[in-house]
Amino acid sequence: MRVDVILSPDTSPSEVCELGLLAEGYGINAVWSSNYPSSRDPFLTLAPLALASRSIRLGPLVVTAYEQHPFKTAKALATLNELCNGRANILIGGPTGVNAAMGMGVERMVGRVRESVEVVKAAGPDKPLNYKGGIFQVWNYHPTWATHTPPRIYVGANKHQMMRMASRVADHIMVGDPLPERFASTMAMLDGFLAEAGRTRQQVTISGLVAWHVKADQAESVAEARQQLALRGMLDPWYLDEFLTADECSLVDSNRNAFFKAYKNRTAVVPGVPEVILQKLVDNLSLAGTPADLDQHVERLLALGRLGLNEVALKLHEDQAAAIRLIGERVVPFLH
Repeated sequence: MRVDVILSPDTSPSEVCELGLLAEGYGINAVWSSNYPSSRDPFLTLAPLALASRSIRLGPLVVTAYEQHPFKTAKALATLNELCNGRANILIGGPTGVNAAMGMGVERMVGRVRESVEVVKAAGPDKPLNYKGGIFQVWNYHPTWATHTPPRIYVGANKHQMMRMASRVADHIMVGDPLPERFASTMAMLDGFLAEAGRTRQQVTISGLVAWHVKADQAESVAEARQQLALRGMLDPWYLDEFLTADECSLVDSNRNAFFKAYKNRTAVVPGVPEVILQKLVDNLSLAGTPADLDQHVERLLALGRLGLNEVALKLHEDQAAAIRLIGERVVPFLH
């Protein structure tokens, strides 16, 4: 299983370069820049690392099919891919916080993602791209200079409609916060959709985004994990019912605003939610605790690998250099 790291949205271009080279030295597969409403441009942030690195892959995550036309995405990605000599990635997905920042809705999500992926995949030096979709159009785009190994295009998918679409157009799929039972059912669903499309699992790379909060201090780890809970599966009851009762799912759902306030205010305090439920959420939705817990975390990832996970993208937060060193020394050797 290959190991990627996803850097915090607050990371500057110079820090991304430094952390990316550190990750490259440990044999980490890829570095991802986060695309949040108030973050730096995710493509430009990676430019120094693209020029300085030699082997590590790199790319932005998530680029939504709402914030820019896929023509612009294709140009930016091809330029990044040129800078790093054919090592670029991108994750294209549905609505994120960027939608709210732009005052946009979430209509036609699956169609927008599909057409964006089709445009970005088809753009290349061999012939002009002419694309007439139901949402997007591109005429006579011909980047004759884009001759490096094509970038890897990931589609973010979890539920039925997105996964059906991804099974037809994606060579790489990223799922969010994979849980054992839910991930097993997701892979079974994907296998069915791939069969419908005349494809097999061997033709698709499956990656999983997993939150990383392992620290020397247990209390600091748990506090950070609690701050980030609002983003874990977006606290969807469909997602949480693997480890919470129906009443507990309902309680979490009714307190979503408290979780998002905790995230926004960078606090571990979530009023109205009992400690026992908060601990269940942390234990199941994150890799938290101290280095003493790493063996069980590695086994958890290996179990997902046996279910079909090819790559894990570990989402980092504070103390990213320390996290990369720990991942490089204690996780990468056991997953490779």
